Amino acid sequence: MITFFVAGTPIAQPRVRACIRGKHAGVYDPGTANEWKNKVMSCGTTAAYRADHGTKFEIITGPVGLTLHFYLPRPKHHFRSNGELKLTAPWWHTSKPDLDNLEKAVKDAVTQIGVIWADDSQVCMSQKTKIYATNENPVGVRIFVEKL
Repeated sequence: MITFFVAGTPIAQPRVRACIRGKHAGVYDPGTANEWKNKVMSCGTTAAYRADHGTKFEIITGPVGLTLHFYLPRPKHHFRSNGELKLTAPWWHTSKPDLDNLEKAVKDAVTQIGVIWADDSQVCMSQKTKIYATNENPVGVRIFVEKL
């Protein structure tokens, strides 16, 4: 099993955009999640090399299980004027970004580094949560990858 934490505000994979260039139509990725995906790739690469104590982790072939815990920042209205969290502040993050798009960005980034699994199609089981960050769980994502 490989586990690692990526600090920073999770960014969802954006939808592909359509455009017209001259007389031709085309599509492109707006690239708004690139900085986030680079953080995931950096932390994932480090975790893969640490998994075997300094040697390269053997890439997982076959089915993969993936667990993702996303911790998103709380808005200011969740806090009292003295900085304490309101008793009515929710635990679950129910607004955008969508959980599926957050997962897609992480899976694409892990696939791109090419040291944990070969392709995100290998993920046969996934569990994911999207909650507000706490003192114990800062803003970011905790990733668990295991061979099934």
